[in-house]
Amino acid sequence: MMAPVGRLNAAVVALSLSWCGWVGGVLYAEPQDYEGKPVRQILFDPRLQPLPEPELFEMLPLRVGEPLRLEAVRESLARLYATGRYRDIAADVELADGGAVVEFLTRTTWFIGRVSVEGVPEPPNRGQLINATRLELGREFREEQAKAAMENILAVLRSNGFYQAKVDRFLDYQPAFAQVNILFQVDAGPRARFGEPVVRGVAPERVKSIIKATRWRRGWFLPGWRAVTERRLQQGLERIRRRFQKENRLLNRVSLERVDYDPAGNRVLPTLTVEEGPRMRVVTAGSRVSSGTLRRLVPVFQEQSVDRNLLVEGARNLTEYFQNRGYFDAGVSFRQTEPLPDFQLVEFVIDPGRRYRLVHLEIDGNRYFDDDTIRERIAITPATFLRYRNGRYSQTMLEEDLSAIRELYRANGFRDVQVSARIESPFRGRAGDVAVMLEIDEGKQWLVSELSLEGVSPEHLESVRSLLASLPGQPYSEVNIAADRDNVLDYYYSRGHLEARLEWSREEIPDKHEVRVRMVVEEGPQRLVRATLIGGLRATDPDLVTSRFALRPGDPLSQSRLVQTQRRLYDLGIFARVDAAIQNPEGNERSKYVLHQFEEARRHSVNVGFGAQITRIGGGRPNFDNPAGSAGFSPRVSFGVSRLNMFGVGHTLGFQAQASETRRRALANYLAPQFEGRENLSLTFTGLYDFSRDINTFSSARAEGAVQNSLRLSRATTVRYGYTFRQTNLRDVKISRELIPIFAQAARVGFLSGGLVEDRRDDPLESTRGSYSAVELALASKLFASETEYLRLSGRNATYHRVGKDLVLARAFTMGWLLNTARDPIAKPIPLAERFFAGGAASLRAFPENQAGPRDLSTGFVIGGQALLMHNLELRFPLLGDNIGGVLFHDAGNIYSSLGKVSLRFRQRDEQDFDYMVHAFGFGIRYRTPVGPIRLDLAYGPNSPRFFGFRGTPEQLALGGGERTHQRISPFQFFFSIGQTF
Repeated sequence: MMAPVGRLNAAVVALSLSWCGWVGGVLYAEPQDYEGKPVRQILFDPRLQPLPEPELFEMLPLRVGEPLRLEAVRESLARLYATGRYRDIAADVELADGGAVVEFLTRTTWFIGRVSVEGVPEPPNRGQLINATRLELGREFREEQAKAAMENILAVLRSNGFYQAKVDRFLDYQPAFAQVNILFQVDAGPRARFGEPVVRGVAPERVKSIIKATRWRRGWFLPGWRAVTERRLQQGLERIRRRFQKENRLLNRVSLERVDYDPAGNRVLPTLTVEEGPRMRVVTAGSRVSSGTLRRLVPVFQEQSVDRNLLVEGARNLTEYFQNRGYFDAGVSFRQTEPLPDFQLVEFVIDPGRRYRLVHLEIDGNRYFDDDTIRERIAITPATFLRYRNGRYSQTMLEEDLSAIRELYRANGFRDVQVSARIESPFRGRAGDVAVMLEIDEGKQWLVSELSLEGVSPEHLESVRSLLASLPGQPYSEVNIAADRDNVLDYYYSRGHLEARLEWSREEIPDKHEVRVRMVVEEGPQRLVRATLIGGLRATDPDLVTSRFALRPGDPLSQSRLVQTQRRLYDLGIFARVDAAIQNPEGNERSKYVLHQFEEARRHSVNVGFGAQITRIGGGRPNFDNPAGSAGFSPRVSFGVSRLNMFGVGHTLGFQAQASETRRRALANYLAPQFEGRENLSLTFTGLYDFSRDINTFSSARAEGAVQNSLRLSRATTVRYGYTFRQTNLRDVKISRELIPIFAQAARVGFLSGGLVEDRRDDPLESTRGSYSAVELALASKLFASETEYLRLSGRNATYHRVGKDLVLARAFTMGWLLNTARDPIAKPIPLAERFFAGGAASLRAFPENQAGPRDLSTGFVIGGQALLMHNLELRFPLLGDNIGGVLFHDAGNIYSSLGKVSLRFRQRDEQDFDYMVHAFGFGIRYRTPVGPIRLDLAYGPNSPRFFGFRGTPEQLALGGGERTHQRISPFQFFFSIGQTF
């Protein structure tokens, strides 16, 4: 019998069969004794093979009962080797029963499965150590890789102070899958601390201050040194560099020469080499530039080096800086003084020239594209009233605009397009005014005259052609060809043809400006999913994971579905990392294992927040002086804790608390996303206790429980339905005593609700186009354990439209209706806490917070209403630069006592009439931030309501005493908040 040999020798072994015959038996035979003998049996040693048996025998050119050909044996070895599943392979042929028995002797290739590291106190974290192993999921595993991985782990541990660390490896072989899971167990030992660093290259008197700058020594009068981490070591070096930069030593050099370890004291002793460099000043002459701007524009500060290339780049940046500010003829040069032992001067000489205004931009010669299409690709902008006082222009910007226009035309078949710019100054006789004339010579458009698509099988032909843009009669461009290539390959990759290729060529017909395009597709074999293997789950139920797989055994091995599976798993919010790979990705085998390895996220998280709000505070205070509230400052603190992956099924339990002058709230919720494995369904249970004084009329203590289902029908449309039960108790109610038994009784409410939301906005934080619509219907009834009975309908529709290039017209319409369904509505009115309240930054800016609508005729405090009608209109526009915008707005609406009292009337009849439409006009400023715009709104309400107030005590009110006063909601309101109004 032949001895197994290495892969590289497999072909040699196969070839030797034709010369050696059978080795290891009693009788030696010649090759001709094997050739032509019927194959009696095909065997594999060991019997458990890494390929499925049907696939294994199907790939062999040998068949039982057919004559043996030694060439077929050699071909069999080559095919088995090409699968990538075998590290060593040989063949043995034995004569028996008048035929031949062929046995393949194999040694399996092992592939990397889960790689985990345990026993490390952070830092470094587990992910850093896993990355340091350089063991890639699904790739071939060799023993020497594990040894190298251990050395890499030790290197990372030492850089973080663990010089006494030990690492052991444990290999878990899974023969059924030819996979090995690798565990690195770390015994980190104690973390070392810094010792006194050695500082070279500076005067002795400077050493102490340099060591202090590192902050490696403990502060706050604590003795000793800090623990070593790689981040702390690098931060110390960076602090030294920044210290020198503050001294204008821009050419300083701080390097870590070596790190010595003292095992006796478990100390790390860094040796630093420091070159202070000369003091350097970078200044400007001819025009002033702030130091911050100079540091941003001149790369000498970032690179800590002075050479001609960096200075040229700095001069170019300064030139563009001045051109952007209207100095279109600005010129910047630089000069260096001869370096002195401890000083060097770099001076940028700026000749700003005259300040111009770009007042006109004209596009000429364009026939295929209209002006608006071209202007969308142009950054240069004529002067505007505020945003760009001198226009937006620089030579660099102009060149980029010309290039963008050329690319637009070339992508649409105009290969010979010419685009140039002509500057006209003075423009129309006005000195200082500049016009830019863009002149376009489109040339002839090249079209595709013929498309030859080869290599596509008939079942794919129609689908592939539908993906192509380069069809006969369409514009020809290499941009379209590249897009076609990507689309076709994505099509094949998503159907398991992982080795698909597409080559293209063209033949030009210059006199007709046409191109013949030839595309040749090599589909390659289709790969299927053999099985999906998972690892790394600890607390998570495996069924939760497998139910979200988009790939099943037997499916085509689709790259897009593999990515879709990753997205679904990340959407659960319980995994810090999801790795997906194909085992043996380069092997030539029909079906492959798909691997998923998980790292579960931390299950507990805590958050603490501090803040403050400026609002009208007054609810709950025992006086009647300010029915509309008075401005006050309210500090706020919040605390939250959550636990992920409850019961291993991806659910989340959370608790959030908030305390401020106007509100104390505790909220607990239980969220079940993708409920019952349905990606578009989520279930939420909520418990709430809230004590608030945001409505000035009363303080409320509310205990509430709710359950809600959310069903996403499409990307834009969501249906919500659920049940809510709450008990609300009112305190410090500031209305006349006759009304308290009617409106201010404790309210126990239980209701079913359902709603539909359609969100088609381009950006929920700062929408510029699209729409948002929501409608909700709620029914409170005794059947649902409610003491009050009503039907509530509310709806909102907002739309956003671009007007020109920079303007956005936004409008929102909101309505609401409360219908008292009690048998005796007069005897059982809807309680105060369940009525509509509105007013403030997010609704009607003619009113302070929650101050719209009907009022108590005795005290002037709001009592809410049973109907809501509101319309908001905003014109949003850029104001200064790219981050500051402005808004002109008009709000109209009110809270009405009933649906029948809804009126569009402008004027208030008297001080007892609140059923009319209140208007507010105003101006706002928006400052763009990553979390949404910060906004300040100033509003004027010309018809803000007047009402009767009361000056006195509760006792005087009860006895009919006190003083009745005439009051009015201030026509002027201001609001400061985050986010757009709608």
